[in-house]
Amino acid sequence: MTQALWRLLLICAVAAAGETVAIVVGAYDVVPLVGFALGAAAYVLTQDIDRPRRRGGGEIRYWRGRRIDDDDGPKRLN
Repeated sequence: MTQALWRLLLICAVAAAGETVAIVVGAYDVVPLVGFALGAAAYVLTQDIDRPRRRGGGEIRYWRGRRIDDDDGPKRLN
């Protein structure tokens, strides 16, 4: 949860910095668009920060207490 809050703070700070730069430059018409674009870029660039890295075969997944192997394929059609 803490990493998600730091990520949100970073995205908001980047958006605010972009809006500030747009105001300083004097582009008053595009201030919200610059903030939105830079905030979206920060969101995309920080998307996998809190996910574990895939090394040595990836993560072990479980469903209803049983291990699921990706190589097994589907057991049922539904």
